[in-house]
Amino acid sequence: MYRIIGADGREYGPVSTEQLRQWIAESRVNQQTRVRVEGSTEWKSLADFPELASMAPPPLTASIPAARPHVPNYLAQSILVTLFCCLPFGIPAIVFAAQVNGKLQAGDTAGALESSRKAKMWCWIAVGGWVLTALIYAVIFAVFGMKALQGIR
Repeated sequence: MYRIIGADGREYGPVSTEQLRQWIAESRVNQQTRVRVEGSTEWKSLADFPELASMAPPPLTASIPAARPHVPNYLAQSILVTLFCCLPFGIPAIVFAAQVNGKLQAGDTAGALESSRKAKMWCWIAVGGWVLTALIYAVIFAVFGMKALQGIR
């Protein structure tokens, strides 16, 4: 005869081997259930009793998926710089940004980080290209504007 501690933390018993066999079949008892032989003071897991362990299925191992790190994909920024800043530099930004989520889902965190880094870099290059172009236009208009003013006098 045995005594067990149920999932609710309460002690049950005395319980026969046949009753334990029925509870195992009903999944009310498993290999981690605490059991002690009637008259003993030591509690053990059901798996520690060879005559009982063979009746119980092995314990289920809960596999918790590893948390994926957050890797920014810069897709929105890439699209915006392509539309409003510099098309030739925005296109590679979009290509690299589009790769990030796929690589993360495939488990390639290093590849996702690299694609994210490249997407960000191309976004900044596109913004820099826009600033450089705006400065060149400003200088050209200033120079030709001055020449036009001098020609009017």
